[in-house]
Amino acid sequence: MAARTGSRRCNSSARTRPPASSAAAVAPRRRPSPTTTNSDTACGKARKAAARRRDAEVSRKMEALRRLVPSGRGGDEVDELLLRAAGYIARLQAQVTVMQLMVDVLEHTRDY
Repeated sequence: MAARTGSRRCNSSARTRPPASSAAAVAPRRRPSPTTTNSDTACGKARKAAARRRDAEVSRKMEALRRLVPSGRGGDEVDELLLRAAGYIARLQAQVTVMQLMVDVLEHTRDY
């Protein structure tokens, strides 16, 4: 596997463990000092920034869904909005099915 050059990864699972025979394997793990938390580290800041971007993206998409679903009240909870959207999709599918049947019937009556 090629060594990575450039940015370091924040994923702790990517670190390798020392061999079991070494003295480092027996030594207890050091805990971060109380003044340094995960949010103070570069990885913690990157995670927070990624979470903020993800939250903003979800909020933007939920607002777009509110605008698309009829009777979209602004204060709906996420689960209510998703249930209303699912019902709306089911109604639209039923309308399409009925319209397809109507087209089929009208095309069939023209043949006579």
